[in-house]
Amino acid sequence: METIAQISTPLGSGGIAIIRMSGDKAKDIAFNLFHSKNLTTENIEPRKLYLGKFKINEDAQERCMMVYFKAPFSFTGEDVVEFQIHGGEFLATKILDKLVISGCRLAENGEFSKRAFMNGKMSLDEAEATIDMINATSDAEIKASSLLADGKLKKQIVEIQDKIKDCLVNLEVALDYPEHDDEEMSIKDVQNVLITSRDILNNLLKTAKTGEQIKFGINVSIVGKPNVGKSSLLNCLLGEDRAIVTDIKGTTRDILKETISYKGFKINFIDTAGIRESDDVVEKIGVDRSINAIKNSDIVLCVFDASEPLDEEDNKLLNLVKDKNVIYVLNKTDKNIITKIDNAVYVCANENKNIDEIKDRIIEMARLNKIDFSQVYLTNKRHIEIIKNAINLIENAINVAKIGTADLVDMETKRVWLELGKITGESATDDILTAIFSKFCLGK
Repeated sequence: METIAQISTPLGSGGIAIIRMSGDKAKDIAFNLFHSKNLTTENIEPRKLYLGKFKINEDAQERCMMVYFKAPFSFTGEDVVEFQIHGGEFLATKILDKLVISGCRLAENGEFSKRAFMNGKMSLDEAEATIDMINATSDAEIKASSLLADGKLKKQIVEIQDKIKDCLVNLEVALDYPEHDDEEMSIKDVQNVLITSRDILNNLLKTAKTGEQIKFGINVSIVGKPNVGKSSLLNCLLGEDRAIVTDIKGTTRDILKETISYKGFKINFIDTAGIRESDDVVEKIGVDRSINAIKNSDIVLCVFDASEPLDEEDNKLLNLVKDKNVIYVLNKTDKNIITKIDNAVYVCANENKNIDEIKDRIIEMARLNKIDFSQVYLTNKRHIEIIKNAINLIENAINVAKIGTADLVDMETKRVWLELGKITGESATDDILTAIFSKFCLGK
């Protein structure tokens, strides 16, 4: 394959920049441009850093480090050379230009990783996990992505595929040599494997909701009638002033969404307009959006003014959230407490009092503190859809096995195997591969 090159570190000024090459000519190109005392193509040791000079042109050389990874023991599975140079954007671009002039082609987004996949250095799901790790914004995301990057999902999928393949082999033997094999017994074996596979996939699919919360966070709406302190509470939860706070009722007229990381998990707080009857058209739109936010939230923080008795609007709100996961919050406890609600959190936003108790309740209510990071959680939409499709195909194959012939069972079961192969990349199309690896940055 062509030798490719690209800058693998972010453009800009920094301590170092790394330029990577991969391909059959990588070592020869490197030695035409990089010189280190007594170092030759014959005596270079893979995985060892060498100090030398990179010839940029007749008048300039860059003093840098070079490391060589010999195929197949490299990231891409090909010969790879990396240069660690001083971290200047113009300098890195000049060296990359020199590599291109010397016989390299500029690598496309994710092309190094794509070559690693093509050369069997990683599966497709492991590549996608790498993207998730790069884009992670919480400890939980890193933990979940790390399991996928280590091949934990691949292992489960391949085990299912191997069992299906073994049954298909026996079934096809029965088809080819009916006088020596029991066709009915072979179909029964396929049924049993399909039923077991369906159960495994269903259990895996059950992790998708938690996986979604790990990746995108818990959606928590803050609701209440006007002037109970919702915006002040949001600012306390965020640790900064993001929402406008005044004594004027109806200040918040639209939803405001902000995210924090707490104990390794993302929490998305949604500050809503005060819920009340209003003739103001704009405020009414905000109230409608607040009600919609309640419907779409994982958890609702239902906020009341502890210094005031519950009124008709409060009771309407209580009825509105009765079927949701609710944490009742009584604010303004620096005043005389009149209203009390069982199991509520008593806070004072003005004094930043008991704010972490709300966050702890959220983590507990969402059961995030019960997550076992030794098991795989589905965080990738593509994987989830494939597993759903595979379960449907299994159901169809089981039904065919009850009444159909061996050749029909064979055909339907192969469809299950191929569908699962889309996760690891074993049966992924070029369009899928292009779409996935285009999400990588240049140089990865």
